[in-house]
Amino acid sequence: MISASLSRAIGRQLEHPRGPGGWLTAQAMRIANRRPTALAIGALAVQPNDTVLDLGCGAGDAIRPLARLTHTGVIHGLDHSAAMLAQAAARNAGLVRDRRVVLQQGAFERLPYRDALFDRVLASNIVYFWRDPKAVMAEILRVLRPGGRLSIYATDGQAMARWSFVQSGTHILYDAAQFERMLAACTPRDGYRVSCVPVGFGIAGLIGTVDKPVSRDDCFIADRTDGRRAS
Repeated sequence: MISASLSRAIGRQLEHPRGPGGWLTAQAMRIANRRPTALAIGALAVQPNDTVLDLGCGAGDAIRPLARLTHTGVIHGLDHSAAMLAQAAARNAGLVRDRRVVLQQGAFERLPYRDALFDRVLASNIVYFWRDPKAVMAEILRVLRPGGRLSIYATDGQAMARWSFVQSGTHILYDAAQFERMLAACTPRDGYRVSCVPVGFGIAGLIGTVDKPVSRDDCFIADRTDGRRAS
């Protein structure tokens, strides 16, 4: 049985890894997130020359598979944890040196990129930490080009609710219906899809894909934001 104090500590490290505990958290996350991240990458349908954002890139395990899919494209990794970015840089040192990968620290609610920079955006296992999903989604859709795709993965909240460390107040949980309502409130009309996928040990995962409309006639939440940042 994990004590309440340890559960809170684990929850805080998952939300914002730092120090030696952050390193240990990253190793655990790498193992647990391997299949979910692969499924979320598969849902992106990455093309050879795509520019891709790995939002909440963590220790950088998704970066190399994304780079293999893009061939000539650039992968941008953003995280709010310096500890995670250091691990991502070490793990992908060759790609960083060749300028195939660019890593940056920043906040999800205020992305440091110009409008319509990315063809694809991956957001795997980070939606639990979005305190203002509408603000984060508006930023993602702002930096996504028309016709681009976002892929979001979340473990079904009904399974996560049994894990003591998510009861520490650090995680926002989504079951399938809640996940779909969140996407419906934050995305273009009829521009999203939700699927349920098995991720092992009887646990279900949720993948939401959002395609940004090509036509400006479509209702689009990110059109109400300003293009205020440059890459």
